[in-house]
Formats: sequence, structure tokens, C-alpha cells
Amino acid sequence: MIEVEGLRKAFSRSGPLTRIRNRHVAPPVEVLRGVDFEVHEADMVALLGANGAGKTTIMKTIATLLLPDAGTVRVLGRDSAKQGKAVRSAVGYVMADERSFHWRLNAVDNLDFFARLDGIPGSERRARINVLLDRLDLLSAGDRVFGQFSTGMKQRLAVARAILKRPRVLLMDEPTRSIDGAHAADVWRLVREEMEEVGGCLVVVTHQIQEALSLCTRALVIADGQVVLNTSTRKMERYAADLDGFTVSVRGLGSTGLSELRCVPGVKDVRVASQVAGEQFLEVWTRDGDLPLAGFIGAVTSLGATVCSLQRATPLQGVVERALAGTEDHPA
Repeated sequence: MIEVEGLRKAFSRSGPLTRIRNRHVAPPVEVLRGVDFEVHEADMVALLGANGAGKTTIMKTIATLLLPDAGTVRVLGRDSAKQGKAVRSAVGYVMADERSFHWRLNAVDNLDFFARLDGIPGSERRARINVLLDRLDLLSAGDRVFGQFSTGMKQRLAVARAILKRPRVLLMDEPTRSIDGAHAADVWRLVREEMEEVGGCLVVVTHQIQEALSLCTRALVIADGQVVLNTSTRKMERYAADLDGFTVSVRGLGSTGLSELRCVPGVKDVRVASQVAGEQFLEVWTRDGDLPLAGFIGAVTSLGATVCSLQRATPLQGVVERALAGTEDHPA
């Protein structure tokens, strides 16, 4: 259903005015360096990798939001660069940083607008919208303007929008990043049913390794702009054993914050898994099974930052490093 072959993409580090004046033009940053993989019908694939590895660039290229510099991307046999309209009609996309909703319209009107763009007949639109809002626990908030939604509610509405037209190819970039566990379960239950009904496939970027292992059948690890590991999630499960930690999203953390948080007693390492709209998603590795939540939260607030969410989780990068090394020993 998806064929990616030799995909390359680079981004300029210089602004357009600098390029026009030809002054101090920095060489472009090559984000993707020959990505190859396929996704078949009924596949549920997780894209894993460190922050900045190129996962979102891959997703945007499949969705036709970016054009490749080299290589090809085909969706249902159609070239994403040459047959963009046909590809977009088959693809639903949940972005990590959703900015396309109209903040002064309510949830129903927002979805109705996108349903019209997708060509859904009027007789079907309202029924489809109501079903999705109900399944995602948003029906009672249907008349509330989008700007009043919490971050988690906005994210759930983005999921509803992506599957409105019943796409056969569903791309989801950190779709449950700000969603609580119960509502995240609702999202994945709905996604599974929708994909089974249309005979579709799913590609998801997630920093929750438990989410990837429980939801997906296959994992692609992206590093240095390439697919460095293509394996089953069952094979990756053994690398998650004995890795302890938690994930936390924070706002307002300064440039020196990470080094100070690494000094919290019981903390082995802290890494930025992703950063979206001023909110950093941190992956915290702990020592010897300790879970220093109170001390860590206190350290975050003492630095003038705010904790948005926190949950116990196996450190994704630890699992990835073990898998790449082919060993079950703890990473250095």
C-alpha cells in the first residue's frame, strides 16, 4: 500500500533573503538519506527513532505535504509527487502539531468543513461526525468552540478529522501525546476497527514504546536519515525488559534544564524525545528500579517550568539502542 524507495530530503539552513543575497549560505541539512520500506495491507507499523531522526519528514512526504529531493513514494500505486490529489484522497493524517482547525468554530462545524472538502455527501456528514465524536468522548463538546478545547481534546478531534473520509492509509504522528490513558485506548480501539473495515494500513510515530509494542506488528527504526532496523515488534519486546523510567511533558524548560534534571537523585539520564509548539516531551531513565517522581517534579518546577503530563514508561531510546546492538544488556 505504501512503497518508499531511495527517499532523500534536505532542508536549507539559510533564510530566503540570505539565499537571494548569496551571503553566508550554509549547506543544506540532509534529513533523509535513502529511505526504503514497504507497508502492506493490514500492516500496523511504528516509526521509531531519536528526536530529529526524520520520522515526521517521512510522514509528510507520504502525505504529499513535502516533495522528495530524490527517490519515490507510492501510495496505492500512485506517485505522491506526480499524483498528489489521488494520494491525498486515500490518506488520513494526524499531525503532531495540529494547526489547521478554525479556533472560532465549534467541533461539529470544524469537522463539517473538512468533510465537505473531502467530498462526503451531506446525507452522510452529520451521522459520520456524530459517530466519531461519540466514540472519542467529544459528543457533549460538539457545540464548544475549538479554542476552548484542552490539548487532549484537540488531539482527539484531529484523530476524528483524519478518519472522517475512511482513508485506507492512515498516518499518525504522536497522536496520543497529550491524551490520557483511557481516551488513548478509545483512540486505538477506533483506529483498529476503521482500518479493519476498509482493509487499510497504519503508520504511526510514537515515543511510547509500550504503545508501539501493543498496537503495531512491525517497527522501523530511523537513524542518520535511513532505516537501520526493520523488525517485528515481537522481537523488540525482549529489549524492553528491565528498563525503568517515565515520560514527562514540560513547558518553559530553559537551555540548561536537561543537565540539571540529570542530577536529580535516582535519575540515570534525561533526553528530549520530541518538541512540539513549546512543549518538550522528555524521556527519563531511572536507576535500579527507582521512580523519583516527587523529586523530579520538584526539580522541574524549581527551574520555572511546568509539568503538563507524566506517566511511567519504558525508555524508548533504551529499547532502540539495545535492538541496534543486538543485545539485552543495559545500554552504556
